[in-house]
Formats: sequence, C-alpha cells, structure tokens
Amino acid sequence: MSYIFKGSLCGRLCDDCEEYLSNVVVKLYRIRERERETVLATANPKNTFSILSEKDIKAKEKLLIAQTETGERGQFNFELGENQDYEGEAFEIDVYVERAPGQDERPDDTSPVQFTITTLQPQWRQTKEGQIAAWEYCISHRFWCRIRELLGAYVICGQVLDCEKEIPLPGVKVSAFDRDWLQDDPLGSALTDSTGHFRIYYSADDFKQGTFIDVELFGGPDIYFHVETTLGSPLLIEDPSKGRDPDRENAGSCFCVTLCLADTPSIPPPEPLPFFSHIGGYDYEDDIVSATGLTVGADRAFFSNLRLNGTLSKKFNGSDLEYRFEVHETDPSGNLLGGESWEPVLEAQMGKQKIGTLQRSNPDYPVPSPNPIENVDYVIKPNQPDELAVNIVNDSGVDWIQVPQEADNPLDSTGDGFFTPNHNLISLNSRSIASFPDVDLTGLVTGNSVTDVHPLVENKHFAIRMIVREKGSPGTEEVAGTCDHISVNNTLYDGIDSHPDWYSNIRNNQLAVAMVDVAQLQGHGCLGITTDLDVVFTAAHPNLGSVSLNMTGPGGPYNFTMPPVSSPGDHHGTATPDFSVSDLEPCAYIVNMSVQVLLTDGDDTPSNRHDEIAFCKRNGNT
Repeated sequence: MSYIFKGSLCGRLCDDCEEYLSNVVVKLYRIRERERETVLATANPKNTFSILSEKDIKAKEKLLIAQTETGERGQFNFELGENQDYEGEAFEIDVYVERAPGQDERPDDTSPVQFTITTLQPQWRQTKEGQIAAWEYCISHRFWCRIRELLGAYVICGQVLDCEKEIPLPGVKVSAFDRDWLQDDPLGSALTDSTGHFRIYYSADDFKQGTFIDVELFGGPDIYFHVETTLGSPLLIEDPSKGRDPDRENAGSCFCVTLCLADTPSIPPPEPLPFFSHIGGYDYEDDIVSATGLTVGADRAFFSNLRLNGTLSKKFNGSDLEYRFEVHETDPSGNLLGGESWEPVLEAQMGKQKIGTLQRSNPDYPVPSPNPIENVDYVIKPNQPDELAVNIVNDSGVDWIQVPQEADNPLDSTGDGFFTPNHNLISLNSRSIASFPDVDLTGLVTGNSVTDVHPLVENKHFAIRMIVREKGSPGTEEVAGTCDHISVNNTLYDGIDSHPDWYSNIRNNQLAVAMVDVAQLQGHGCLGITTDLDVVFTAAHPNLGSVSLNMTGPGGPYNFTMPPVSSPGDHHGTATPDFSVSDLEPCAYIVNMSVQVLLTDGDDTPSNRHDEIAFCKRNGNT
C-alpha cells in the first residue's frame, strides 16, 4: 500500500514573526521503544524536542525510514510503502539543518545541527492515490532560536511605525549596526514590506570580529538602527550609544524590535515584489509534483508554449525593473544536471505575450470616440498595429525584458499614460529549450507495439527560474522564483499509416500514436466481415491517458473490452467485442478510436487523438 506523508515546517523568531524552514532535511525514523509508541505519539512536542549529538545520530541510523529536503516554503513530501518497509505506523521526525534560512555560509567554528521534534502517528485517509496524511508544525522560538545560535545564524525581525498615526511605514530602508569599541560593525539592511515589517539576516562573524582584534566584551551584538528612504533621506538615525541600552545590548540569535518614527515624510506605497509563481494556471509549489515534474492529480507533462506568470512590478529597489528567465536540465527526479550552469531564455525562444495595459488619454475624444481614455496592450513580440512593443535589451548575450514605466494620470493629455501589469511574464516556447526530434514510425503495423519500430521517447526534465534586477545594474540581480522541476514532452510522430487496408492515409506531425484496423480486412480492405471481428489497435505516448474503442452502426453504439496495457505508455493488441458479431445486421459500420494524451501548456489540454475504420458486415457470400 502507498502512503503519502506531506506537510510544512516553520520556526518562530518571536511571538509574531516566523520563517519557513527551507532547504532543510526532514528524516523519518522507526520508533526504538515500541512499547511506548502510544505515549510518544501523543506527547506534546515541547516535551519531546531534543538536539542530538553525533553519537545519538549514529545510534539511530539503522532506524531511518526515509528522508527528503524541504522546498522554499518549508514544504515536504514523502512517498512511503513496500520499498521502505512501511505500513502506516508511527514514526519519529527529525530535522537536519546545514544552514539556517538567510544564512549563506556557516561560521567555521559551527557544525550542522540535527534535532528531534516529536513522534507522530499520522492520521491516514484513503484517496485514489493511496493513504494520505498531512502535518504542519512551527517550532517555538525558544527551541528554534537556540538552533540558530548553534549555527551562528542571527536574525533581526522588526516593524517600522509612524509614531503619531500608529500606522506601518512600507518601503523604507532599515540598517542595523553593532556598537563596538573600535569600529561599529554593519549587520545588514532590508526594506520594509507593505505592513512595515523587515527582516535582517547576519552571521555571528559579523559582530565577533573587529578590524584588527576582537575586543567585543559581550556575548551578542549591541544593536542600533538607521532608517532612511530608498533615495537615502534619513528618517531615524539612532546614536550608537543606543546599542548599550539594556533592551539592545547582547542581543540573542533572534532579536525583535519596533522602530517608531516621528515627523515622517510622505512615502509612496511600495511596489509588489516581482515573483515567478505559475506556469499557466498551475502554481508550481502546489500543483506540480516536485518528484516527477507532472501536474498533481492528472499527471500531465508540459508542452508547447508555456505562459510563465506571477507578480510583476514596475520598480525594484526603487529603480526601473527588468527581468529575464533561465532554464536548467534536470534528471527525472528533479536534480540539476551538468553543474550549476543555467541557460538564459533568449528573445528567439519567446512567443507573443501581453504583459499589461497602457491607459492613456484618447486623442479621438469626444468625436468620434465617446471614451476619454483608451487602453493599449503592451506585448512581447506584437503582431498587430495597435499593440505596443515591450522593449527587450541584449546585455552581454542575455536578453532582458524592460518593464514599461509610464505613471502619469491617464486623463492628462500631456502625459504618457499609466501602465498596469497583468502579471504575465513571458510565453516560453518549450520546444526551444531542448531537442525534440520527430519520430519516424514508417512500417509500424496496427496492433503491434510501437517499440517494434522506435523506443518510446521519454519526457525531458527542467527547472525554470526568473532573474530580476535594477535596470542596467548587474550587481543587483536576484532570483525571483524557481520552479524546481517540470516534465516536458514535445515529440511528434511521423509516418503513421491510418487504416492502411481501407483508404490508407499517412499522417505526420502527430502528437501521439492512434491507429485502429480490423484484422479481417488486413490485406483485403474491401472484403468485409461475416462472423468474426478482431479490432486491432496501437496507442502510444509517454504520457498516455485513457484509450477507448466503440462502434457505430445499426443497433449501436457497440463497445469492446480492451486488453491490459503491456507497458506504461504503450497500449496495443486486439480488442474483444462486447456483442455478437453474427447478430449484426448486414450494413456499414465504423469503429472509432479515442486516445487521451496527458499534456498541458498550463492553460489548456490537447483534445483526444482519433482514428477510425469503416467496414461492411455481410451474410455469407452476399
């Protein structure tokens, strides 16, 4: 039996601040004390949490059931069953942390940490995919901040407020410093979000090492802040001595603060952060299985032009935004192949895509148009005279898409209008990211396996990510959303001989193999049948869905029993009539074949492939 255990993990930094446990390893262990299984499985995690020594980890190695790495939002997924010798029992959940979120490198004097959260008996529920259970857990700040301390990973979580109005201030820059005796250490900076919150990650090395010698007399940093607009205008400049205040000195690995500003200037509302999150209508975090690259539920691979979308803003760090995409081939499990080299998506690999609308004053108002404003589409690769072209600039062999910047009142006839993104990013021609040569199936006999002529062409696998930066500024490049794994198949099939014994028709550029024939007509297409009817068929595609046959004619429709599938993606053989052939009236009949292909471009799915063959039922020699 198959068991799917999925969930997510986070860690609290303080009462109102938490973070995803991304890129950590979740390990499931068998319970050592089986007689205490019920007690352990019902215990509060605060009573079962423990940090493990190397000896502890070594002692439980043989009890490991499975392990997996969490995604960017702390999500994980296990598929358990016979291969893991698992039958639905309780297990112990450990987490192995190489680096904490926001930590690029661990200080040399620290080591990875493994800790046990709890023992869990999943509440399994039966689905068509097997037994499924979900579990979400957020580690208390007392435990999680201790883990961060052991890793030398420090974080400041705070909020900036307008003192008088008691409202959050978005889009301001907060910089943190450690008050030191010789030289104050900059710990980092961050912009506040729409709720005025900010987060600054830094390392123990940032405050433990001075310029010449470490003379810090306290165990943690002594923190003070500067707050300024994105253009550099100061809003709050704390005196360094503030770092010696009791509530600021010797700050721990998790430090939470509220900064209150007086006499704040008018600050424009922040732009949303640009982020790639969807392929068509599929949220790649929730709707695509990371282990296979196929869609959740329907198990569809991707093909054709893919609409990559998410959130698009006009600004990034207060500057004009430009963006691009990169792809990287992976293995069937989603692991990157060939090192860390990502390939940029060039303009030639993009299709036409509208990314937003320019609203501007209508020069034809009030005659002949009754509308004072007009909407004009901004399009990548426009092909209509009333469409505006999105500017794409090549920089060192890489194509950057520049987001339109118009921000004037649309009713102002002297202005340029106002651009509003629709959050489409590009249309990616998935045929351009790898070689998908056509397969020639000339000579394939209906009813036989397609592998008699050519092996099935399996899916290819890729990761896709978005890169953003301030216009023309290479040093500001950041990754803004990564789809770790999708399966792609753009193979087409040539030389398919449709009903060769009755009006033969060679078909090329076919999305899948769909062939049907009648064995009694092979070699004698016009003879007809009398008492026997053997319908032979071949349907093939690596992402093959349902295959069905039916027959129309007097007294119909008629159905057939299909033989079992010999191997995934290759369904062929002879179908058995669910009716008496001898009882059919002498007349013409048509056998229809329908083949489902499990593909999608993210928005639409291909229609079923079809083939058919007609024949005449005769009585004896008539």
